[in-house]
Amino acid sequence: MALIHEEDLKRQIKDRQMNNCYLFFGDEEYLKQFYIKKICSEFVTPGSETFSFRKYDGKENTFDDVFEGAQSMPFMSDYCVVIAHDFPLDSLNSEQKEQLTAFLDRQPDTSITVFWMDSISLSPKNSKHKWVIDAFSKKAAAVDFAKYTRSALVKTVIGYAAKQGCAMSGEAANYLIDLTGDSLNVLFNETQKAAFFAGQGNEITKGHIDETAVRSLEARVYDLSKFILNGNPRNALELLHTLMQNKAEPIDIFAVILMSFVDIYRAKTALSGGESATYPAKLFDYKNKEFRLTNGAKSASRISDSQLRECFDCFSESDRLLKSTAQGGEMVLERLIVKLSLILAR
Repeated sequence: MALIHEEDLKRQIKDRQMNNCYLFFGDEEYLKQFYIKKICSEFVTPGSETFSFRKYDGKENTFDDVFEGAQSMPFMSDYCVVIAHDFPLDSLNSEQKEQLTAFLDRQPDTSITVFWMDSISLSPKNSKHKWVIDAFSKKAAAVDFAKYTRSALVKTVIGYAAKQGCAMSGEAANYLIDLTGDSLNVLFNETQKAAFFAGQGNEITKGHIDETAVRSLEARVYDLSKFILNGNPRNALELLHTLMQNKAEPIDIFAVILMSFVDIYRAKTALSGGESATYPAKLFDYKNKEFRLTNGAKSASRISDSQLRECFDCFSESDRLLKSTAQGGEMVLERLIVKLSLILAR
């Protein structure tokens, strides 16, 4: 009865020492899906699914359906596995809280019930969510599937490449993460494509990754920001046009460009205070993205404080225009790129 992590759950499954109820939450979608499948494959005997497996969806079923399903007796299996997908645990009314509390107090020992928060996010920092997480932690088990750290991601990607029959260096793995993000679903897919391109028995290189990887929106917009910072507005405008053709949202593009300048400001401030460029990662959310501050530090030496202030004034104006006028988002961003480029060219 506790708040546990992936390794704890893995050990419980291996030792077959399961709790009767779990809450699966957190940002890493792949891990939640993986352990749902793992529990079902381990504890539902093939052929007994009709009697020993139940799945309910929060959009179509009620809590009563879940609780009734959990009372089902298993047949040819040790447990009846019950999956409750995306039930609104983030917005329970008083009656639902009482129902959930009563269920957690009297969990059937013949079933394993998993409340799987898939598209619904729960955060321990939110007071409404904290009640739910605490209730499961005290009476059942809550599993926080957080994003892997950078080192764990690199190790995992290298291991997955080996399963595809290819070697991969830490440098190449880091490069892939920078390009595509820290989602395991995406990383496994991109590693598989790069391995196929490299050929079994060969090493996946940065060249193979460049040939096959689909860059995340964030990575592509950071490329756009690099063009601005390196005095190449023409390429920045061409990339903006490509992003808009691919149906990227102007406000999302704006947010990433803005953050690249925020990174510069934070790195610059840290360095002027005698700290390392990555010091802001201790204060803000840069998990798996510390490289942004390192890159920001490279630009910080070329940009004065007065130039940064003017740039942020431009961001403020563009933000207002994007949110409050009928002016096209692409036009607002084009003007922003030109203004930023002129400021930085002085």
